[in-house]
Amino acid sequence: MITKTMSKAISGVILFTLIAKILGFLREVTLSYYFGATGISDAYLISQTIPGTLFQFVGTGLTTCFIPIYYKLLNQDGDNKANYFTNAIITLVLSFSTAIIILIWIFTPTIVKLFAMGFNGDTLYYACQFTRIGVLSLYFSTFIYVYNSYLQANNIFTPTAFAAIPNSIFIILSIILGSFFNIWILSIGSTLAVGVQLLFLFYPIHKLRFHFHFNFNWKDDSVREFFCLLGPVIIGVSVNELNTLVDRTLASQISVGGISSLTYANSLIMLIQGGIVQPIATVCYPKITHYISIRDSKSAKNIVEQTLNFTLTLLIPLTLGLIVYKYIIVDSLFGRGAFDQTAIHMTSSALFFYSFGIIFVGIREILSRFYYSHSNTIIPVRNAIFGVIINIIFNIVFSRFWGISGLALATSLSAWITAILLWWGCDKYLKSGGLSIDIKDLLKVFFASLISIVIPAWFILDIYVSNVIKLLMVIPLSIIIYFVLGIFFRIQLFKIAYGMIIRRK
Repeated sequence: MITKTMSKAISGVILFTLIAKILGFLREVTLSYYFGATGISDAYLISQTIPGTLFQFVGTGLTTCFIPIYYKLLNQDGDNKANYFTNAIITLVLSFSTAIIILIWIFTPTIVKLFAMGFNGDTLYYACQFTRIGVLSLYFSTFIYVYNSYLQANNIFTPTAFAAIPNSIFIILSIILGSFFNIWILSIGSTLAVGVQLLFLFYPIHKLRFHFHFNFNWKDDSVREFFCLLGPVIIGVSVNELNTLVDRTLASQISVGGISSLTYANSLIMLIQGGIVQPIATVCYPKITHYISIRDSKSAKNIVEQTLNFTLTLLIPLTLGLIVYKYIIVDSLFGRGAFDQTAIHMTSSALFFYSFGIIFVGIREILSRFYYSHSNTIIPVRNAIFGVIINIIFNIVFSRFWGISGLALATSLSAWITAILLWWGCDKYLKSGGLSIDIKDLLKVFFASLISIVIPAWFILDIYVSNVIKLLMVIPLSIIIYFVLGIFFRIQLFKIAYGMIIRRK
């Protein structure tokens, strides 16, 4: 059962994450306004993608593998041993970051070509220089990832979500200053922004009385156990990141500005996934792991089922909203400055096809955590590899017919297939057995979502006002209609929310 404490933690994390994601989205809007869908914007985006992609292989695995080992050491040997292990992991990841930085600095053009083989001339030059600057942020990222895991293991969630807010603000300022004064500010500022994010984690870490010092004892049993868990997770994350790499590589060959349009469309999807699914999964994962560790599979299974149901209650209306209002959303948020009609149509078309995968990416994220809580990392890895193979095949086929839109469609279809396979595998591979979901409640969600999206469309889309005004009218009206229908249909999430409001009064 999702407790009141967990609900508050989820609410706080979602609030700060959404603010950070909105600012992150405004960062994309700012970039599109000052640089449009051009070679410079493509070079900058690739320079940010390369270090992020390479480090995410380890970063995501850190959170997944660190928490269960930390809990084990804390319960068996106390704070000192758990902190000893934490310092060993930080030292290990810092060493890895140094190796990555050296490798990228030596082979920059080759690595950039790997990520965007269509780059040449000035675009390739700026991409290489921006990448050499951006990769230095890995040192900051090392501490951010480990500190985030450490805080989550200690049931502290909101500071990690809040820290991303100043990061986005700093990058927005860097984009603006870079366009007016010197283009190199764009890359340097984005690198320093990661350091600013780290500063906001020092206080909660200090309150827990953790102090970093180098620890090169990687032969310790806990570190070896960490490696055993980390290997499959890194493979899984690596092959998932290949989806993005394949998309952007093909996009760079399809059209100028293709990477930018695909990135802008995907940023809206990530706003939803990162603002809703990730916060819920982040808070629930330690609790699920705890129940599995004490062999209370029934409670763990119950939390996963409730999490899936509540997540889908939020994702279904958002999916329908993006499908129906794709053009006015893109035009309202990006359609200014150097972002012309061609870029708007290309981006809105990609957004349309990306939207079909939102629900299944969310399901896949939560189910992967369920497998990890059982210390089963093999099945998610197999699933991820299969998903990449499908995505590559779909990319090659669909991009020939629909260009950039075909790449987005391929990504969505691969998410459908991999999520369904993970769901079917729960009964076969996990001791807690298969999952069930309240179909009746989800049918209510679908009809409430459909009504709340379609009714405003009938009245607002044909009004002769700007798309910004239309969007500002549609959002609150759809939310109000959906909330009223949610209470009327007695949808589970709204019953709980309504009950909390009544009790506060």
